[in-house]
Amino acid sequence: MDVETSLSWRGPYWYAGRRPRRSSGGDAPEDLDVSLLNMYERGNEPPTALPAAIVVDIGGMDYTGPEGFFGWLQDLVSRLPCEVPFYILTGSEDRLPEGVQPTAIIDRGVPDDVLLMLICIHQRAQLRSEEAQLRRRIFGRIPGFGSVPHHSGTSSLLVVGLSGRFLEWQDASEQKVEVVGAFDGNMAVEFMSKRAFDTVVVDAPFEDAIDYMQQIRRDSRFAGLPVLAVCEYEEDSVALFRNGASDVLVGDNRKETLSSRLVSALRFGKRRRLSDRVLAESHMWLRQQINEGGLGVEYYTNYLETCSNALAVRGLDLWEIRLLPENFGYSVSSTEERDEIYRTLLSIADATSRDEDLVCLVHEFGPVAVLKNEAGTQRLQKRINSILTHTTL
Repeated sequence: MDVETSLSWRGPYWYAGRRPRRSSGGDAPEDLDVSLLNMYERGNEPPTALPAAIVVDIGGMDYTGPEGFFGWLQDLVSRLPCEVPFYILTGSEDRLPEGVQPTAIIDRGVPDDVLLMLICIHQRAQLRSEEAQLRRRIFGRIPGFGSVPHHSGTSSLLVVGLSGRFLEWQDASEQKVEVVGAFDGNMAVEFMSKRAFDTVVVDAPFEDAIDYMQQIRRDSRFAGLPVLAVCEYEEDSVALFRNGASDVLVGDNRKETLSSRLVSALRFGKRRRLSDRVLAESHMWLRQQINEGGLGVEYYTNYLETCSNALAVRGLDLWEIRLLPENFGYSVSSTEERDEIYRTLLSIADATSRDEDLVCLVHEFGPVAVLKNEAGTQRLQKRINSILTHTTL
């Protein structure tokens, strides 16, 4: 799994039925957490602090009718200033509320540390999606850009294993989703390297399922892909979660519940794939601008302002680093040497930063890196200093 160990933004949890536990380091005082049921029953106004996540366990809840709890919650979520991870925790026999589109539907047996990791992953995924939309809007598209194979293709589901339930998975998925079968983990990774899949279902005996998921997760291209694991015995679910499952389907699920869980995973996987594709496209375009003297200043300042405003809604800052040689104690004596060190600094920043960070050459400004967190700036500065100290340019 695309393991994230810290939240992109911190805040209280909004919860119903289960209050997520924090790690030992903590991400916000627990007394700021909000019980949605208390708020709903008392008619209280929501707090102003943006939640880190919304977690609702639907076990035993009465949510029938548009005027019930989930109608109220949907309205509450729609009025948030930005998107936040929203989870429904369920079991195989629960009836899911209609008209609700959570970030993910997860078995309620998910351990607290795995749930926190999923929150971290989905927070970052939402920021990546917003970054991709921003770049597409400001930078536009590249005519004739060809995506890598694992970003290409229509929305699709990969089923791994020989359970004999292939037709059931076809029936549970949406009609426009192509369903492909793979006998084992090796075949799955081979298929995934040649075309895009939005979700993987591992439908195999417990030991085989662990092995197949580990094979998939070892490949960095598929680290963030939603993977659903089928589990016969409830006591095996925790091990499946800890070995890379985004959700575990325990026992026999209601047809409607199974379909909802699968569609939710496919929706998130498609969004992730499209974000990856746009970020890869913009990265190539930005690298091409080096040969054109750099990104135009108007493009760049527009990006900075728009991105900064979007992050501010979550209480986040944008960190700009001018990657000029003099800022790292390196003097340049010629135009050729300047161009060479510019390329070196951009290469280091590219390798050290994340896909959603902007690394480019800006006309009149020189090379820059625009990062989404302060820790990233410290890591980048340390890496540049280390390489320049031990490299003769």
